[in-house]
Amino acid sequence: MVRVHDLIELTNVEGFLLKETFPDWVRQSLRELPYVVVRRAPIIDGLIPIGIRGKHRSERCASTISISSIKKIYTPESIDVSNVQTHASHINEALKAIEEMIAEYPLTWGPTGSVGFELITRNPTTHLKSDIDMIIRSDVTLQRTTAETLMNQLSKLPVKVDILLERDEGGYALSEYASGADKLVMRSTEGPKLVTHPMLQLLHDGGKYDDHTGT
Repeated sequence: MVRVHDLIELTNVEGFLLKETFPDWVRQSLRELPYVVVRRAPIIDGLIPIGIRGKHRSERCASTISISSIKKIYTPESIDVSNVQTHASHINEALKAIEEMIAEYPLTWGPTGSVGFELITRNPTTHLKSDIDMIIRSDVTLQRTTAETLMNQLSKLPVKVDILLERDEGGYALSEYASGADKLVMRSTEGPKLVTHPMLQLLHDGGKYDDHTGT
């Protein structure tokens, strides 16, 4: 099972490149690094939505692959930030600090975007102005006060950190959840939706929950 943000190593790049007409940069990029990222879109007829990244921010291409095209799947949470590093020292220092912060909570997390791509492929993609994109996967209820505390801690880092709280139904910006908003934008496979987060709905209904965060 693949999920959005997972990085996939392709089995047969040349076979994949024959399936449709791609820009020259796509061919060059995949021949050098046969990796694609799972996009947030529906899986139709067994085809997995993927994105291809080039050397520049303007070089992004959407496509699909079949399960047979997968050689290996790398999840953001499988990245051991203690033992792998980017070539940007400020990113490495920030990742170490984030790891220490997250260790206070039983949360599953991992870097995505250019940082995650570099940590997995070992190909330099970060730079001095790079931010850190990361996800927290949580199917248990994350208390809003915990989200607020975590965002306050992260805001003190010299690097901007953008976090998505990923649940089965979609992804939420942790900063938005921590802000106190009644409605949140949920990033779903059908597109963005303005919804009430499950935690907020529980509070509105007067329900109780187990605090799994230790706060």
